[in-house]
Amino acid sequence: MKRKLRKRFIFILCLPFIAAGVFLFLSLQPKETIVIIWTDQSCFASYAELFNTTQENYKVVIKYKENPAEDFPADNGEQPDIVIGAWLKNEKVRKNFMPLDFLFKNENLYAKDFYPQLLDLGNMQKKQYLLPVSFNLPAIIFSKENEKLVEDSFVLSINQIRDVAASFNKRNNKNVYTSMGFSPAWNADFMYVVSKLFGANYTEAPPLFSFNKESIEKTIEYLKNWTYEINGLPKTEDEFQFKYLYGPVYQLVTSGKCLFGYTKTDYLFNLPQDRLQNIDFRWIEQDKRIAVSDKLIYMGIYSASKNVKGAVAFISWFLNEETQNILMERAAEQNLTISTFGISGGFSSLKTVNEKYLTKFYPQLYGHVPTAEFLSVPNILPVRWEDIKQQVIIPYLKEASRTIEPDAEIKDLETRMKYWLKQNY
Repeated sequence: MKRKLRKRFIFILCLPFIAAGVFLFLSLQPKETIVIIWTDQSCFASYAELFNTTQENYKVVIKYKENPAEDFPADNGEQPDIVIGAWLKNEKVRKNFMPLDFLFKNENLYAKDFYPQLLDLGNMQKKQYLLPVSFNLPAIIFSKENEKLVEDSFVLSINQIRDVAASFNKRNNKNVYTSMGFSPAWNADFMYVVSKLFGANYTEAPPLFSFNKESIEKTIEYLKNWTYEINGLPKTEDEFQFKYLYGPVYQLVTSGKCLFGYTKTDYLFNLPQDRLQNIDFRWIEQDKRIAVSDKLIYMGIYSASKNVKGAVAFISWFLNEETQNILMERAAEQNLTISTFGISGGFSSLKTVNEKYLTKFYPQLYGHVPTAEFLSVPNILPVRWEDIKQQVIIPYLKEASRTIEPDAEIKDLETRMKYWLKQNY
């Protein structure tokens, strides 16, 4: 403990010298060669390092921002050239970027290389302001010992998850569950995914966001029936979870106590290979749609960039299938302590990278790489969407779907939204 504290103390003491070193480095470089990137994606430090060693015209410098979308407008002395992160598409932030259509006209990039839905999301008023970097998907995992219960080799619909999970339920002679297939409440983010696939249509809109009320009501009724008709009672699900399900999700599905677990690809494929060898997975589907996770990573050139040429050079280099293959090979060879799945913690926005290269590094994805026609991307969402989802939407879905008392007073989404706004703005 003392050694850790001493190391932390030394690191803190060194911070001013590190900052001074960065300042000195920047001051010694010709201004037109420096490309400043704002990002919360730690992997771009490694990407920038490789870029800097493969050419001599520009030097990329990474400035970490916890949430780049919340740092606008930029101060004159701290203006970025490129911004990379999530939530850049909302109304407040997107006006800070320049149109990038010239990258396609000059053949630096090709629209056909991207997933069209992702590219379209960065297009505003027929101009391409943002370019997609990476995305993730929700998934259902299970033990390979139970793969005979899962007939489809690629996707599972919500109904299939419910019905197959129900067949796994078992009780003892005291009518107490000894195994339970799955409960949506075990990971409430699953409830949110169901609402998206049922058409909730969450979208940035005054005063905070809009949604399809009928779809939300349909979701609540569906989840309620799942709990009460399949698993018994909310209390039963909670007691089973408390008694048996207290570990990482990949361990739970191999315990024999539950059939399915919910996760996302950025978690699943960051696990060491030995922890993946006994589990399998399927994408969650409804009406031939797989809901892409909300936190999409995009990049754009700041409208007041002082080095547009350098920014274009880095973006053109990075959004290239050969480059991204090299980046993944390099990460695998270096066995980086802070590893990230795929490209920037997710599937690449370039179709061929996922189809040709990703499976080399993640063999579990053989036969599972999603094709473009399945992907359903989220709408434009507020900067603080993760907070809103966790503090407003999910509590409502969970409370409303697990209560059947007719006189129960459950605050609706509009009321919760107003309260959240009052507390946060």
